Amino acid sequence: MSQKAPYGKWESSITPESIVQSSISFSDIFVDPTNNKVYHIEGRPDDNARSVIVDTIAGQDVIPSPYSARTSVQEYGGAAAIAYNGTVYFSNIADNRVYSIKTTTQTPEPITPDRKEYRYANFAVHPVRHDLLVSILEDHTVDTPQTVVTTLTVINTTRKAVFPLVVGADFYAAPVFNPSGTKIAWQEWYHPDMPWEGSLIKIADVLVQEDTIVVLNTTRVAGEQLTKSVNYPLWASDATLVFTSDELNGFQNPFTYSTSTGSAQLAIPGSIQEDFGAPAWNLGDYPYALLDDPRGGNGKYAAFVAFRDGRNILYIISLSDEKRIVEIRDFPFSLVNRVNQRGGTSIVFNARKSDAPGGIFLCTFAGTSFAPSYQVLKSSAPQSVSGNEAYISPPQPITLYRGEKPLYVVYYAPKNPNYSGSSITGEKPPCIVHVHGGPTGIEAQVLSWEKLYYTSRGYAWLDVNYGGSSGYGREYISRLAENWGIVDVQDVQDAPKLLAAAPRSLIDGSRVAVRGGSAGGFTTLASISIAPEPGFFKAATSSFGISDLVSLAKFTHKFELRYMDKLLGGTPTEVPEVYAARSPVNHADKIMTPLLVLQGAKDKVVLPEQAEKIVNTIIEHGGANRVQYRLFEGEGHGWRLAETIKEAVRLEHDWYDKKLL
Repeated sequence: MSQKAPYGKWESSITPESIVQSSISFSDIFVDPTNNKVYHIEGRPDDNARSVIVDTIAGQDVIPSPYSARTSVQEYGGAAAIAYNGTVYFSNIADNRVYSIKTTTQTPEPITPDRKEYRYANFAVHPVRHDLLVSILEDHTVDTPQTVVTTLTVINTTRKAVFPLVVGADFYAAPVFNPSGTKIAWQEWYHPDMPWEGSLIKIADVLVQEDTIVVLNTTRVAGEQLTKSVNYPLWASDATLVFTSDELNGFQNPFTYSTSTGSAQLAIPGSIQEDFGAPAWNLGDYPYALLDDPRGGNGKYAAFVAFRDGRNILYIISLSDEKRIVEIRDFPFSLVNRVNQRGGTSIVFNARKSDAPGGIFLCTFAGTSFAPSYQVLKSSAPQSVSGNEAYISPPQPITLYRGEKPLYVVYYAPKNPNYSGSSITGEKPPCIVHVHGGPTGIEAQVLSWEKLYYTSRGYAWLDVNYGGSSGYGREYISRLAENWGIVDVQDVQDAPKLLAAAPRSLIDGSRVAVRGGSAGGFTTLASISIAPEPGFFKAATSSFGISDLVSLAKFTHKFELRYMDKLLGGTPTEVPEVYAARSPVNHADKIMTPLLVLQGAKDKVVLPEQAEKIVNTIIEHGGANRVQYRLFEGEGHGWRLAETIKEAVRLEHDWYDKKLL
């Protein structure tokens, strides 16, 4: 029976326990190209947060406890495993060694030296010498952000030894052999760039020796430091390399490079103002896979996902001279990643929907029209969510304008099948504003039980893809250049104000909370301290958020060490006044908004001292009654343990219940 109660006080069957139990996190998908067997890596919060390799179709774990297939290369990891010729190779997070395993009855065998200071990721098996793997090697022998050394290395699985292959750049990613193993391609970049700002793709001839590989005749294929970003190289044939680049219009578009002509060209008839791929925060997250010619010829095609209006769409691209591109209509997924070929005209990927659980899907294209059919190989919902479907609040993407510049947001209205509205006449719902991390990232329109936890209780939820977010081209990303802590803060405050005002009048503008993690935590803290209107938000939650930009510049990890050079306009030495003015910790005396701070004790990206500094400063200025701090032991940059996830939800909900309603 439908009833009424004040917004924020509705009862819901979505609990912290169901948030943990109702969704499996898939960190990677990979396919053995010799037999088309599909594997994935899934998180197990209830099993000491292990990352477990699973034979996807058989539903059988490949690695036993306590092994965990995860890498901390670049801290964010990715591409922790690969399969070839029936053998699975993976990086084990506990000791950082690479292991091999052939059957689930075996014990994994280490194939790299016992040196925990060596971290490995992003493997490529030589197509002829299967005992030789190429990998990123991140050497932490001298373990400071300024002295970590990144190279491409050769792992000799027989000798259990490593040999240097390519050195000199600050970062490497995506090593890939051509089908005959005679050439190799890779991506590299240098400080102060992030890979989506300026990067290079190179190729080289491969000379196989008795114990290792050497490269000759290295050639730059595309890209440029500081100004042009190139990503995701993959060989379509011995002589054709596929990749993406933003050099033409500021959007990542597909390109090909011919070793025969030594030239690169756009792979589609004309450039498109859509990003074919997301910023590479994690290794190995390809936005496309190759397809064979459906007519049985030698032609090659590629299935690419791209961003449009904050969601993914799917294209089929002919890699021949005809440059044909076809959009697959009615693509049912809002976000797709980890795209892999599974032989012929089939691909597998991790997909999420906005109105139902996602999972790992097999997509098979039929005929010359590439008509798709979809089969779920493993759902992201391990238990039935029957009974909770009625709670799903659909995303409402909205483009807001202040002048001519757009601001992209996604609104989720309160929804609960047992409630028809508020028992208070004229009441509008309180709103939780979520700020994504990065800051070069995007909050996608995907089903989130954490969001539904709140909307099913009568809260509105607003995701703000502020200026600087990805998915809308390089120009939109560049809005944040030199303006981190200004543009994002203004956007995060303007968005709920515009939704509260007529003609929309969707929320109660006097009851708005802000929350975010990592860079989103920084914007959260900045919004209640250095913003022109620091008292606008009535409650806030910062999870592993940045409070001290000078400390971050000194002590964060290598990958993001120079990220702020562009976001803030220089280093702390070059523009000390900017770092001081935009560090929330220096303005904590102005924080009157009740603040909940959540932090992982083992965080190497944003150190716990960042949280402790701002909490202590607030307390020193008489704010002990408006700040709460919780340090989670055993957690890093984000929550992996089931108990942490549940407690974080309970703490945050309780905070809003007391401080916002």
